[in-house]
Amino acid sequence: MPSKYEQISEETVPAAKSIIARALILKHNMTETDAASYLGVAQAAISKYVTEKYSDSLKRRVAEIEAKINDKRELIDGYVKQIADGKGEYVNICICTICSISNGIFCAFSHMQADKAAAPISA
Repeated sequence: MPSKYEQISEETVPAAKSIIARALILKHNMTETDAASYLGVAQAAISKYVTEKYSDSLKRRVAEIEAKINDKRELIDGYVKQIADGKGEYVNICICTICSISNGIFCAFSHMQADKAAAPISA
């Protein structure tokens, strides 16, 4: 059985990147190439995220996460806007926030990202 961290790296992080990619492209009109650069994945992966042409297990994980982060959507959307505005440092903050909410854990890396996010988001 995989550890919680293996599950997170194999399931939660790709699902979080899918959620972020869709928002960057569909809400902020970012190109797939730019989104891929920010998220550290190939443009082909971004295309699959946007068209939702990925595995059934990833589709299920995205749906689970979407349901869990619904009440924090404004916070997530604020981080995505920062990414869209060229502030790439918000990628890890956004992924960590999604992971923490969806998995109910707050790891050491999350603490570091939370410290970075403590500064108010500028409009």
